[in-house]
Amino acid sequence: MRTHYLAIVWILGSLLAGCESMSEDQCRRADWYERGREDGRTGEPDSYVDAHHKACAKVGVVPDDRRWRQGWTEGARSYCVPRMAWQRGLDNGSYQGACRDFDEANWLAWYRAGQDAHKTRSEREAREREIDKLEEQLKKADKEDDRKALRERIRQLDVEQARLRRLLEAQLGGAPK
Repeated sequence: MRTHYLAIVWILGSLLAGCESMSEDQCRRADWYERGREDGRTGEPDSYVDAHHKACAKVGVVPDDRRWRQGWTEGARSYCVPRMAWQRGLDNGSYQGACRDFDEANWLAWYRAGQDAHKTRSEREAREREIDKLEEQLKKADKEDDRKALRERIRQLDVEQARLRRLLEAQLGGAPK
């Protein structure tokens, strides 16, 4: 029983350590400009440096806020563009507010368009799974009435799939270049 307890404590400790923004070694070796640039490029908010302060305080390292913010600004400029907004939405990624100073309204419009395409794609996949299940049921159906109802439902889903396919093509065709 004690070994199970120790294993659980070790796992929880590992998970909590994984929540830090930087490891001890990363804190000691950080190029704060490059770290800020990477954080901005991945869409972290400008307040993310606070997480680095917390993580690095444990090893006595103080992040260089000025250099980090310079790098973050450069990275955020490359993140806060329509192409990235679209992709983030399409991937169903979250938005942390990194683009507040970079035409956020435009960024959010593209992000929502990407989210719409993600939703349409997910609906198509769900319908496809439903059709697959119904086709399996159709193979096993004994009664003609059951087969007829299953074929009708599959036909309805096929019509819906065609509508979703056209919608997704339109959405994907409108993606920023």
